[in-house]
Parts: sequence; C-alpha cells; structure tokens
Amino acid sequence: MSNSSHNDPPRSESGFAPGGADHDLYAEHATRLRRLVGSRVTTSDANVEDACSFAWIQLLACRPSRRPSLFSWLATVAIREAWRLHRLERRDARDGDEVILDGMESPSAGSEAADRIAVDQVTEALRTIHPRKRRMLLLHAAGFTYQEIAAEYAISVERAWALVYKARLQVKQRTEAD
Repeated sequence: MSNSSHNDPPRSESGFAPGGADHDLYAEHATRLRRLVGSRVTTSDANVEDACSFAWIQLLACRPSRRPSLFSWLATVAIREAWRLHRLERRDARDGDEVILDGMESPSAGSEAADRIAVDQVTEALRTIHPRKRRMLLLHAAGFTYQEIAAEYAISVERAWALVYKARLQVKQRTEAD
C-alpha cells in the first residue's frame, strides 16, 4: 500500500500543484524571499536564486507546519544556503597556489624564485603576529565572513573586522619592510 493519499493533486515540474496551496504560498512569498535574501547576503543574483530554490525544495521535502512563522523558516533556510554558496564561490575564485590577502598585491609575476621569496616573506610575516589574529586572517583569506569569524571566537562582528584588519596591516608592513 502506498503512503501517498489518493487525494493528492498532481504536481508540476516545479513541485507545486497548479492552483494548489503550495502554488499560492509560492506566489505569495517568492518575490519577498528573493528580496530579503538579496538584502541580507551580498552575493551574486544566481546565488540568491539558487538559495531561494533550495529553501522551496526543503519546504516541499520537510513540510513544516503552515504557521505564521513559515516565511521566517523559508528566509532562514535561504539565507544560510546563500551564505554557503557565497563561501564556495569565494573559495573557488581564489587561486590555490597564491597567497592573496585583501589590501595586498599578489606576488609579482616574475620567475618562480621571485614568487617563492614573496610567499616566504608572507609566511614569515604571518609567524610574527599573534596566533589568534593569524588564524582570523587566514580564515578570512579562505573565504569566511566576518560574521562567521565572530561566531567562532564569540566576539562582535566589528571586533572581528578590526582584528583581521590589524593582522592584515601587520603582515603588509612586515612584507614591505623586507
């Protein structure tokens, strides 16, 4: 015996029954959800759209209760997914062979020996700063947001930004001095 009811309406490709409650819910919240996610997460429009689609798919899969907080549930799922996609996009954009820190120029495109010296200078400069600041700077360079770094260290976002900024300046000053 099948678990599905014989009264379930047929579903379209999108998963929403034409004219059904899901379709009405989508029509009511889709635009608002995209705007909210776009305003909360600074990422590409494609990531916002993908995150919202993911939230709607989760809605269909999980079927949370239709309380007034349903939009909040959708927004939370979509925002978290947008942050995840943004982090992946930032990590993919970075070249794995090069150390690039915001506000610093990448090593010159000279010989391999010159590139190795530049990487060695950055590595040595990183060793001279406080381990906590160093880890925060490396997390930021790896694509973590200030919000995620702040959550990891149980500090405010502003404090996380300030510590990463100071660490970046220290590394920059030490590499320029060499």
